Amino acid sequence: QILVSKEGHLWRWDGLVIKSEAGDSHTIRLKQKNRLDELEAELPKLQQKQTEFETAYNGVSEQLGTIKSDIQILRQNIQETERANAKALQERDALIKKTSVIEQEIVKFQEKEYSFESEITRLEEAITTGNDTLESFLSTDTQAEHETILSNLREQLNSKRTGLQDTLLAMEKTVQEQSRRKARLHAIADERLNLKNRSIRAKEQLKNLETRAKNTGEKLESVKDRPEEIKKERETILSGMGELESRRNRAADELAKADVELTEINKSLKEAENTLNEARESRALSQGTLNAAQESLQEKVDSVQRQFEIPPEQLLSHCSLLRDEEGNIAEFPSLESIRNRREKLIRDRDMIGPVNLRADVEATEVEQELTTMLNEQNDLTQAIDELRFGIQKLNKEARERLRIAFDHVNAHFTKLFTRLFGGGKAHLALVDSDDPLEAGLEIFAQPPGKSLQSLSLMSGGEQTLSSTALIFAMFLTNPSPICVLDEVDAPLDDSNVDRVCSLIEEIAEQSSTRFIIITHHRLTMARMDRLYGVTMAERGVSQLVSVDMTEQQLDLLEEQIGAANG
Repeated sequence: QILVSKEGHLWRWDGLVIKSEAGDSHTIRLKQKNRLDELEAELPKLQQKQTEFETAYNGVSEQLGTIKSDIQILRQNIQETERANAKALQERDALIKKTSVIEQEIVKFQEKEYSFESEITRLEEAITTGNDTLESFLSTDTQAEHETILSNLREQLNSKRTGLQDTLLAMEKTVQEQSRRKARLHAIADERLNLKNRSIRAKEQLKNLETRAKNTGEKLESVKDRPEEIKKERETILSGMGELESRRNRAADELAKADVELTEINKSLKEAENTLNEARESRALSQGTLNAAQESLQEKVDSVQRQFEIPPEQLLSHCSLLRDEEGNIAEFPSLESIRNRREKLIRDRDMIGPVNLRADVEATEVEQELTTMLNEQNDLTQAIDELRFGIQKLNKEARERLRIAFDHVNAHFTKLFTRLFGGGKAHLALVDSDDPLEAGLEIFAQPPGKSLQSLSLMSGGEQTLSSTALIFAMFLTNPSPICVLDEVDAPLDDSNVDRVCSLIEEIAEQSSTRFIIITHHRLTMARMDRLYGVTMAERGVSQLVSVDMTEQQLDLLEEQIGAANG
């Protein structure tokens, strides 16, 4: 449907002719698209180069900032070291002063000790002289006076000895204090040496950091002009990008314009094709209608030939003239009216149908069936009324029983809640409907010290206690021989576990119910009558272990009674 010559001329079936010299919109669009792709391919490289320059500049700036912060930290460390060194020197001077004072006191105590020793020597000499005098006096008549003098001398000697002991103790304390101060001086000297070494190392590190700072400064100076260069290159790139963007926008506008033209051409082409298709369809439809009319005409001709055995052209001459009521010749009816009248008569005949000889019998059967259906309808209506009455009666009885059971459960729940929580109050309420059979159940609880709230707003332990109280309330309303509780004490503390165990013991005594409790809580296991456990002494081999706590308690009680009697 399209012919193209070697020179590039184009002929299309619908009469479109394009010369080889004419510009093709697709070619122009392709060139613009290729140019746009080239510009977009160059753009990431320029952006990457710009990013590399910015990254290098940021890295140098961060390195310089790090070096400056390190220098600042080292200067602070040196200042702290110098302050600590000065403080240590002050402490050393103070200790030297205290040591000199202590040494002076030691000299004084030594002088006192020397004077005490000389005094002791003198006293011993005096005692010797006194003994000699005493022996000489014993032979005289003044013995009582001599004994008085001797007792006085003994008291003076004892007082001197006590003072000497006090002085020796004070001197010993002073010597110990001097030893401690000497040890402190040695420690201060060691600390001073350490601080001096730290100061030397800090100075060396400061020199290294100054060298690094100098090198970094030189490097910074070398790259100082680099930001300007990067900025200029960035501006050049941005200007190039702007030019490329403008060229891209122009190309995009031209491309959009070409797209619009191409869209209009395609639209016109599609409209032309639709018009051609419609013409072809109309022609085919007309041809089909003509063929159908010819076939219908041939059928009519054949029908007239078959029914009247004459050609249709001679049918009018053989028909008798129609006359009206006055005897005048009426207008001959059309063929369409005759056809309609004939079809109407045929339909009327078909609607009458054949003669039904069993109509009487069928009427009797229908009447009997109708009587049976009416009787069944009456039976069904009566049954429905009886069923509705029974449902109403059951609903009434169910409401009464539900209300009674609800009151019992609510009463037990209120008591058990107060007991398990050690105070507070709670109750059950039917919500969302006045009919107990359609209403929902809501639990309202108020633990001690809290406001009244719904069960869903309480904590995990409070919800567990409230649920336990509700379960036991329903259980007390209709007790059963066996009750299984699976880890009801898991979220409870020891005090609440003790309350639950006490409640279970009371319910077991009142209702003769056997409670089977699955638990891991030691306090619960201690309150049970018998324990069952599963052990695995060997891997993969389980063994059942049971312990009768009642017998053990009786044995323990007998042992205690025997020990008390013994």
